[in-house]
Amino acid sequence: MAPVVRSQRRTALAAAVTLALGLSACTGDGSSPATSTPSPSPDTYRLSNPCPKSPGSTKVTVDIATKAVADSALPGWQAADIGASTKLSDNRIAWVFGDTVRTDKYVPKVVANSMLLSSGLCVSQLRAPYDGPIIPDVSDSVVYWPMSAARLDPRQIPQTAKDKSVSDVIIVLAGRIKRGGSGDGFDFTYLGTSAAVFSVKAGQAPRLVTIERITPDSQDTHQINWGSAALVDGPWYYVYGSRTTPNKYAFGRELYVARVPVASPDRRSQWRYWNGSEWQKDRSEVRAIVPASVGVSQTLSVSRIGGRYVIVSKKGGDLGDYVYAWASRSPTGPWNGKKGVRAPFGKGKKLQYAPLAHPSVPLRSGNLLISISQNTTDFQRLLDTPKTVGRPVFEEVELPPASP
Repeated sequence: MAPVVRSQRRTALAAAVTLALGLSACTGDGSSPATSTPSPSPDTYRLSNPCPKSPGSTKVTVDIATKAVADSALPGWQAADIGASTKLSDNRIAWVFGDTVRTDKYVPKVVANSMLLSSGLCVSQLRAPYDGPIIPDVSDSVVYWPMSAARLDPRQIPQTAKDKSVSDVIIVLAGRIKRGGSGDGFDFTYLGTSAAVFSVKAGQAPRLVTIERITPDSQDTHQINWGSAALVDGPWYYVYGSRTTPNKYAFGRELYVARVPVASPDRRSQWRYWNGSEWQKDRSEVRAIVPASVGVSQTLSVSRIGGRYVIVSKKGGDLGDYVYAWASRSPTGPWNGKKGVRAPFGKGKKLQYAPLAHPSVPLRSGNLLISISQNTTDFQRLLDTPKTVGRPVFEEVELPPASP
């Protein structure tokens, strides 16, 4: 959970800590308390505590979101990285995280990834077999860091269509990250992207079904990080990828997009890449839909909101000072940007980066709820006081009109 540079020469990323709305252990919002049930076997995926059925999309405020986080009490989840979200068919919201700090009750105190499921203002934590990461490590030195999450309809996927008890399939695109041995907290290498597939039955714990490698291992610092954002829209699963450029004066990343039928998201042969004018199968012909001169963060969000496709990221990359929202009538752009809240990357030992949108949590104001990761360069302080220095800032941004 130490601050990191994810193998990029100029981008000093912290191992962020993002929590999103509803991540409270049944706060005083009027929801009935969860009833106790016998603990399932520790060698299975199970929920930390059951929650009442979600009341649906109740509109909230940023203050309510902030209070929900402040009131949370999850021993297995004190702070974590990223926090991409996706809504399930039973109105629960699944949130996936990277490096996760836990209390001293757990060994190890930090695992590489985790998942929470919120129902209104109640949260359950997905507990993996023997309380390890929900996506098992590749090896002692290579782990999975989730970048994006998307819900797919199981009826559209041949492997799950026949099982009527499966209500949702969650695809988590995760970076394979090689941890360095320098011990300075800044030695991490992005190797490639894998897809972790979870099946879900209504009201129950997600279960890991398979992990599929999407891109091969590479230590090229300028490769496209596919999975930086993902979006399901009708029959298509859109996968976005960010990339640093060799230009030492461009701190932001280029953004690319590919799409694949939702029935076969793990089949790379079915991917088609946007070359600036059409979808085609030659990955070498892919062209950026956002240039480095504008620049996005390493991890961002792309959402379909009404008739608009909306990007939320820092402009100029994670080292930028402002969150922006860009809108388009197409998943490929062109994009119309609007400046949002200020979120300077570094101020003393405090760090802010990786803003992500959460359109599944509607705001009373009609604006878009976002979370901004917070962290500290003092790793020991993070371990000692994760709630103080590792909880998110919630803000809201206005949606810009889509480009004509």
